Amino acid sequence: MTMQYEMDQVSIRMVKEPPLISEEPITGPESAVNILGEYLRDYDRELMVLVNLKTDGKPINMNIMSIGTINGCIAAPREALKTSILSNAASIILFHNHPSGNLKPSREDIQITDRMIKAYEMLGMSVLDHIILGPDSRFYSMREHDVFSLPCTEYCTVLEDLDFKPLKPQSRNRDEAR
Repeated sequence: MTMQYEMDQVSIRMVKEPPLISEEPITGPESAVNILGEYLRDYDRELMVLVNLKTDGKPINMNIMSIGTINGCIAAPREALKTSILSNAASIILFHNHPSGNLKPSREDIQITDRMIKAYEMLGMSVLDHIILGPDSRFYSMREHDVFSLPCTEYCTVLEDLDFKPLKPQSRNRDEAR
C-alpha cells in the first residue's frame, strides 16, 4: 500500500487594487496626506511611494516604488523616473511611512531625497516634497522643515567645461585585444 502525503498548495496572484480617486489638487503636505495618508499609514513595513502630478498639481497616478522591512526600504531614482516619464508628469511628491511612529527622517531618507531631486531636476521635473507618514494622523514634510532646498545646479556654458568620462578603447579585432 502506497502512503500518500498531503501538501498545501498556495499561490500568489496580482490583485488590482481599487483606485485612489481625487479631483482635489495637491497644494501642500496637508492635502497630499488627506489623499494618500489613509492608504499608507497602516502598513507594517516601510513603503516608498511616489505620486506623479500634472502641472496644476492634480495627481496622475501613484507608484509603489519599494516595499521594505519594518525599518527601511530601498528606492532608486531610475525606477521612479520610468513611471514619471511615461505618465508625462510635471512634478512628483515622494511619500513613505514609518511604522515605528518616529517621523524624524533618517540619513538614508535624506540621501534618497537628494538623489531624487537631482535626477528629476536633470529631466526638468520637480520633487515638490518628501512626506513621512506615521501610523496615526501625524506626518513630517521635508519641504516644510527645510531638510532640502530647491536644487541649484549650474550647467556648463562653454565646451571646455564639459567633463566626459574616458571610454575604454575598443579593439577592432581579436588580435588587437590580446
